[in-house]
Amino acid sequence: MRAVALCPPLLAVLLTACGGKPTPGPVLQGPGRQGPPQPPAVEFDFGVIPHGESRQHDYVLDTKLLGADYVPLRAQLDCSCGRAQIVLRDKQGNERLVDGSPASVNAPTADETLIARVFLDTVTKDAVDLPRTTSRGSILLQPLHDRDGSLRVQWPLLLHFGIESPVELHPFAALDFERVPQSQRPEITTNLRGDATHRDLQFGAVTCTDPALTVTLEPSGDHFVLRTRCQPGEVGNHQAVISIATNLESGYQVNLGVQWKVVPDLEARPMAKLSFLCNLQREQRKDEIASQFLLVADHDPQRGGEFSLHELVDDQGRDARSSFEVTFVPIAGPDQQHRMFVRYLGGQAQGFRGKLVLRKGGSTGPFLSIELVVFAGKNP
Repeated sequence: MRAVALCPPLLAVLLTACGGKPTPGPVLQGPGRQGPPQPPAVEFDFGVIPHGESRQHDYVLDTKLLGADYVPLRAQLDCSCGRAQIVLRDKQGNERLVDGSPASVNAPTADETLIARVFLDTVTKDAVDLPRTTSRGSILLQPLHDRDGSLRVQWPLLLHFGIESPVELHPFAALDFERVPQSQRPEITTNLRGDATHRDLQFGAVTCTDPALTVTLEPSGDHFVLRTRCQPGEVGNHQAVISIATNLESGYQVNLGVQWKVVPDLEARPMAKLSFLCNLQREQRKDEIASQFLLVADHDPQRGGEFSLHELVDDQGRDARSSFEVTFVPIAGPDQQHRMFVRYLGGQAQGFRGKLVLRKGGSTGPFLSIELVVFAGKNP
């Protein structure tokens, strides 16, 4: 289990390279060859944004710089807290959006201006200060006469901004429980207080978007301790947001992202499936099965006992235990892990597809089902 600064991951901008056949244009791409125009970047400084607030700016793009009629297709930003849309605005202030296709109806008319409208919403970022930085984006445009998209142009956008948070979170600005077995109830704590200019900041009600998390906030000297306990439910990935009210007049609240993955107590890794090749005409030697294993684990520290084979059947439900040997080698550690090896003994000349079921404890389980597939290999 670990806790890390968590925010929506930055979406990488993949600037599409201009390619295809050479076509007349203002930029040379080799001796005697010219390619699509490379418009200069347009930029704007949003300043330092208080965390939790949003900003908006319209980037005006002068399409005359392209020297031809281009259709704007879409906008991209590499900032996780930003989004952008393409707007065509006429001289009367009327606006329309484009649908992302290179159809001529989406080209700006002589009466329209191409605008990239950028929104920044810092509530989606972790509640930590962000030094002034530059994020990038682009507008993708395609010439009206381009039939295959090979002459598309990326118009760069630059976004300058910083973020100032009124709180200090230590050591974690967001929580990651990582893998949580169903029998466990892990807890993470982090501390928070007002920053240097908000030392009198007070915190109020605490809410959470997922009832699987129990959250409490307790005063402790010059800071508050946030305790978050996870009670895992359904197997799979989960995310939630913890919100903490403050006494700031703006109504600001502290948001912490939380994520965790619930896994069964009995688990096979890297997956609950083992497949291998072997000579089906004879029994495998023990020195041939070094790679024929899975890691099996019991994450419940209260449950003792060893793994045992409950059943091994083919896809028709017929018993096949006489064709395989299943052995377990313990691995030191708290999760009662074992390497489960499977050795082919013979009797399945056409290959095998079925499952083996492991049992932990008595006859009532719990059980761990693992798919088993064996293919015919070479006959050394």
